[in-house]
Amino acid sequence: MVSAKGCNTKFRDFQYYKLQITSQSKEVDEEFRADEMTWRQWLNNALKRNHGLFGEGLEYYFIHQDDKIAYIKVNYHDRDILASAISTYTSTDELVGHPLVVIILQETPNLKLFEVSTDDKLWLNKEIEEQEDDNSH
Repeated sequence: MVSAKGCNTKFRDFQYYKLQITSQSKEVDEEFRADEMTWRQWLNNALKRNHGLFGEGLEYYFIHQDDKIAYIKVNYHDRDILASAISTYTSTDELVGHPLVVIILQETPNLKLFEVSTDDKLWLNKEIEEQEDDNSH
């Protein structure tokens, strides 16, 4: 019998995404602000439309959100489901009066590889610390 304790295989827990929500119209994008509720509604609608009840049950977590940019994480095994829902869904005009799409700006299984602005380093470093604490326990 092989002990799991001696196994050095590193399992990936999460896939991380940097997303941008847009109407693809400069004028419209300047008018509306995307709050977390807008983001959640868009993502939930995309998951439901593309994957039905299974999509609705998919759990994702906001790491940070600032207007039209959001950083989220999803279970590594659900990454393809989330990515396909995001890539193929355009909302109706019910959220902000115009259809919205979400663009995947960055995707990585390693939080340390996220490219963020200097202003975003604080929350990113905190999230990395929390992840390392979780992995050490």
